[in-house]
Amino acid sequence: MVDPHELAPSYPHHGGFHDDWTAREKPAPVDPPAADRVVDPDDPGEIPELEADVDLPPAGYGAARDRYDRFLADGIETYAETRDDMRAAVERPVGAVSRMSPYLAAGMVGIRELWADATDRYEATGGDARRSVGKYRYELSWREHNYHLLAHNPTLVSRNYRDLPNRIDWRNDPAELAAWKRGETGYPLVDAGMAQLDREGYIHNRPRQVVASFLTKHLLVDWQTGARHFAEQLVDHDPASNAGNWQWIASTGTDAVDVRIFDPVAQMDKYDPDAVYVTEYVPELRGVDPEKIVAWPTLSAAERQSLAPTYPHPVVDRDDAYERAQRTFERALGKR
Repeated sequence: MVDPHELAPSYPHHGGFHDDWTAREKPAPVDPPAADRVVDPDDPGEIPELEADVDLPPAGYGAARDRYDRFLADGIETYAETRDDMRAAVERPVGAVSRMSPYLAAGMVGIRELWADATDRYEATGGDARRSVGKYRYELSWREHNYHLLAHNPTLVSRNYRDLPNRIDWRNDPAELAAWKRGETGYPLVDAGMAQLDREGYIHNRPRQVVASFLTKHLLVDWQTGARHFAEQLVDHDPASNAGNWQWIASTGTDAVDVRIFDPVAQMDKYDPDAVYVTEYVPELRGVDPEKIVAWPTLSAAERQSLAPTYPHPVVDRDDAYERAQRTFERALGKR
């Protein structure tokens, strides 16, 4: 949307970029090409069949426009309240959030078009609705921030963005990595996120952050390993967003916080206390008291076995892994 080279080469956190970027005038969406420049949609030519082991959304600009129109009509003005509500993510997946990322990643719709429509709504509303539309515009700017970072730092996808004083002592345990990929860590919100990835090729943003933090902090697996797995699995994979967001989570990218660690127990308690999202994707826990599911990693092994004998026990101790991550990153930052 804006030439990244016209902006400052780096930002310590997204807020600074967002403020500068929002102040820039944005180009209008490009007009559709002339009819003689594109394939006739009514041409009876053969369309190759596509096989996938995930539930793919309908493809094409028309499907993208239909989805965005649904979100504009019933979602964008309450986005600030619903974007992290995991019950809403299950019951109203398009509306609680826009789920436009697969269409943006595949180039089926342009970011200028989404921004222009959201801006029109922002200027036409007030109060809580305006705040929600503003929050959605803020989230769109994360994509532009990551493109900006990659344009100025081509190694963003393969090297740490931040030069830390000391190396990070990644553990990279193969068995724990495999459990994370399978969604069998014994941390319900993490496993639900990985199960959604396996089923849909997509993860809602809140558990997406949690699964990435769990891998890089609780398990101390190098962020590049997680980024490669996402690149292979996500239908909305985008090189800039994938690398930029993984580095932000792993504390190697642009973040005002030195060491950010998402506690999967606290995250579930806040965003999925009734276990609606978790039990949608982790059937082994259906019928278990939601409070017990939230507290699962803190329960005794005997109680876990009695409640859900087929669901795995935690691969790491919650407190020990959290504290180990803090020590590891403090050493890398030269604070120990």
